[in-house]
Amino acid sequence: MNKKKWIVIFEDSLKCIATLIITTLLGLLFQKLGFTEANIITLYILCAQVISVITTSWICSLFSSLASVFIFNFLFTAPRYTFLAYDQGYPLTFLVMFIASLLTGTLALQNKKNAREKEQAALLAKNEQLRANLLRSISHDLRTPLTSISGNASNLLSNGAYFDEATKQQLYSDIYDDSMWLIGLVENLLAVTRIEDGKMNLRLSTQLIDEIITESLHHIDRHSKEHQITFHNSDELLLAKVDAKLIMQVIINIVDNAIKYTQKDSHIDIKISKENGFIKVRIADDGPGISDQDKPHVFETFYTCSSSIADSRRSLGLGLSLCRSIIIAHGGEITLSDNIPHGSVFTFTLPAKEVQIHE
Repeated sequence: MNKKKWIVIFEDSLKCIATLIITTLLGLLFQKLGFTEANIITLYILCAQVISVITTSWICSLFSSLASVFIFNFLFTAPRYTFLAYDQGYPLTFLVMFIASLLTGTLALQNKKNAREKEQAALLAKNEQLRANLLRSISHDLRTPLTSISGNASNLLSNGAYFDEATKQQLYSDIYDDSMWLIGLVENLLAVTRIEDGKMNLRLSTQLIDEIITESLHHIDRHSKEHQITFHNSDELLLAKVDAKLIMQVIINIVDNAIKYTQKDSHIDIKISKENGFIKVRIADDGPGISDQDKPHVFETFYTCSSSIADSRRSLGLGLSLCRSIIIAHGGEITLSDNIPHGSVFTFTLPAKEVQIHE
């Protein structure tokens, strides 16, 4: 028997004994106040039901039913403080009390078991629905870029000799854009799978946040050239113990999201600061912003904003949901707010690591 099971047995035993003690004290109080024995019997039947609800084993229910009969006989029937009973009807009373306690306790335990099974079934159904949505979204989202890549490649193979250089460059560019988007999608899917399976083992190391952001900007979508991205480096060394690859993925997803939902020539501003032991990363854009209707849902899996600016093919809705999971796993938080006068601001925090200077 493993340690965890012993702990459960110990906790159940404590709960069982504590509930019986409390019930007995209430029974003595009832007796002092002049309540009848029937009221005290009802109290012990309720005790057996409560024990069945707060413990995990039917043995506790059986034990509490037997213990209730013996305690009632010992403390509340004449002669007291013995297991004898002068009244000839008491044996039948004890039997009925035991059966009633056992039945009510067993029913409570069965109801708890049924509730747990329903909860597990609901969770399983939800997971299956998520998987179905994921497969449906993936199949929809993969079709367009793969068709574009294969079509453009086919044109180049069949008619490349007849295309001028500008046409070829455009086809190369389209193939590159679609392939890079597919790579980003696969990265997000792999990370989501790790999170859902509980396998997000963070590879933590002390990192300069400035360097992580700088490196992330080197991997941003090629369309970033159509936007003005400004990163304000901090004057002080801002260190955090993080999984650098995952934090890079957060920054890439947020900036790509800003590029996706803003018009050309928009400004994307990145600032970092340190507040109350946390490093704050603020990524703001001056696009049309996110509607009040969309704000509560932007971090939900499979949710995509209704902005008409977005590329319609990129509708999987994993990026921001993944960002939230990664930041929470690091002990931080991520929020969305409005950028005045227009636009959106995504802010996330990470626990800061103090700089140690050895003299």
